[in-house]
Amino acid sequence: NAEYGGIKEDDLHRLQKIQNSAVRFIFGSRGWRGVTATRMELDFIPVCYRIQFKVCLLTFKCLNGLAPTYVSDLISLRKPNIDHDTRLNDDPTILDENKYRLDSTLKAFSLCAPRIWNELLRSIREAASVDSFKKMLKTHMFDLAYPESKEKKRL
Repeated sequence: NAEYGGIKEDDLHRLQKIQNSAVRFIFGSRGWRGVTATRMELDFIPVCYRIQFKVCLLTFKCLNGLAPTYVSDLISLRKPNIDHDTRLNDDPTILDENKYRLDSTLKAFSLCAPRIWNELLRSIREAASVDSFKKMLKTHMFDLAYPESKEKKRL
């Protein structure tokens, strides 16, 4: 799934339709009834969040020496700016973002991974293990995808 980072909106919509069809098949529902509640029940996150999950997981593995070097070499941690004291200097988990933003290059892991990674909560980026990272990330993605479920938990 990580290779889908930067996928076109039309293709993403097609993939989401396939996931929705799978959910309908699992529950035996017919027609175009909404599947959001059913996806929540199955703990499925929408395709766009699944792609982000996979990119973040691969990034975590790269930063912790658990990925092949040819992938790990594509990203690097941001070096603190000694000339200016910024809040980013206090966060050692921020990745250096490449400034090239052509549509055709957004698919590259080296471009989409830092953008997605840097948007994560610092507490998630600083997870101690792959298992704890996956658990926190999945919860975070689920809350982003289904904000209404977060509201129900509070009540």
